[in-house]
Amino acid sequence: MGLFGNLFGSSNDAPQTKLNLSKEESVHKINLAKEEVHKVCLTKSPLSGLTSRVGLVLDYSGSMNTLYQNGTVQSVIEKILPIAMEFDDNGTMEVWIFENGFQRLPDITLDNFYGYVKREILKFRMGGTNYAPVMQDVFKRYIQEEPAKIPNYIVFITDGDNGDHKQTDAVIRQAAEHPIFWQFVGVGNESFRYLKKLDDMQGRYVDNADFFAVSQASQIQYQDLLNEYPGWLANPKVQDMLR
Repeated sequence: MGLFGNLFGSSNDAPQTKLNLSKEESVHKINLAKEEVHKVCLTKSPLSGLTSRVGLVLDYSGSMNTLYQNGTVQSVIEKILPIAMEFDDNGTMEVWIFENGFQRLPDITLDNFYGYVKREILKFRMGGTNYAPVMQDVFKRYIQEEPAKIPNYIVFITDGDNGDHKQTDAVIRQAAEHPIFWQFVGVGNESFRYLKKLDDMQGRYVDNADFFAVSQASQIQYQDLLNEYPGWLANPKVQDMLR
């Protein structure tokens, strides 16, 4: 296993993944990860040279508390940021947290990522698990407030199913007519029945979501994160949205 694998972990070494790195270690890890993202993009032609906005949506329900406190969520932020550095022309990643409601948080860049969870997130109170409110705000920001003829790639991380299936279905169907792709990631040992069902939802203008699950956040891999995004980008309906 190379240095990249040792830093981010795999299904074999995930329990030993180091959290709470120094700023220098974190910057080094992110720079290595950006190289890895670039290599993955070179193997998926629609992603090579792509300009795309990247958003990160994080579950802030009570069951996630340990993952916020022990540095796991900070490590997830540092795992996703290199995708924004590869796709976004100024390396900016938009961020939301959600429980029953949501918070739209300050954008993350290489300049302010370190200590982001402690500085920007832990001051809020945790709650339940509703997907639709935060998804509606993602739609509002990218499509209504800041419209642009570029794709929007959203990584949505949760450790459990939601309590608002009908409302979430409606948001997914609405967003399917616009250039937003949702990459759902389930973390933990839940069944994620709703997200599995959503992954194969019928009646959408275009298939605009993917889902995979890992038992631990350190097992998230770039090949999985970018598995279905290229196919969505290549869809003629999506190409029409971007013209």
